[in-house]
Amino acid sequence: MAEFTVERWRVVVVALATIAALPLFVLEDPDSTGSLTGVADASSSVELALSVPIVLVDAVAAGPVSDWTTPTSPADITNLVDRADEWHVARSNLPTVNRLAEAARMYEAEAIAMAQEIVAVEFAEREALDAILAAKQVEADRQAERARLREEEDNRRATAISTPGPTTTIPWDTKPADGGPSAEQWEALRYCEATGDYTAVNPTGRYRGAYQFSTTTWDWIAGIYHERLVGVDPAAAAPADQDAMARSLYNLRGRGQWPVCGRYLP
Repeated sequence: MAEFTVERWRVVVVALATIAALPLFVLEDPDSTGSLTGVADASSSVELALSVPIVLVDAVAAGPVSDWTTPTSPADITNLVDRADEWHVARSNLPTVNRLAEAARMYEAEAIAMAQEIVAVEFAEREALDAILAAKQVEADRQAERARLREEEDNRRATAISTPGPTTTIPWDTKPADGGPSAEQWEALRYCEATGDYTAVNPTGRYRGAYQFSTTTWDWIAGIYHERLVGVDPAAAAPADQDAMARSLYNLRGRGQWPVCGRYLP
């Protein structure tokens, strides 16, 4: 009799615990992954819950408690449901993640190509700008050298006028420098000899042209290097011909052929 009373109390305790769990079955979201009522509506959940005590009573009648299967704890069930939710979300999001990753790789490649193109254009523009600046600097240096040589000649002339002295300052047998004079040095020589005028003639008429050739010296150099210019008036010759004759004279005898103004030649 005592043993039967204990079994009845066990049935009552199990039934009360089942009734206390009814709100969990009723309030559970049937659409969530791992839901216990995911395949039925709320009413069927209630019926399932209400039927549990009857099943338990039948189980008690069938044998002792030691023969029952121990149910899974609520904490384990919650953990399994959470893991199932995470797996479901991850699997459903995988195609989207793959598409986004592929789009990111495509856009990254396009961005790198565009950046390389921009760098190439900027580099070319920078090189062009550097070339322009370098050319401007060369021209500025050339103009500064021209101005310096002209100022030097103007000062020399002013000194020569106020201070009498010998006009010959450079030996006639000087050797020409390797590479010859620069364009600015030739210009300084012409400015010194005839203020740059290719048609200039000195007061006596003996020295003529931008380099103040005498007709004797002109014909001598022309006979050696430029026969077609023999007998041509130096002041009437083309500027290019006068330049060529001056270079030939310099290469043969150096700057000493211009005793005063040769100072501007190397």
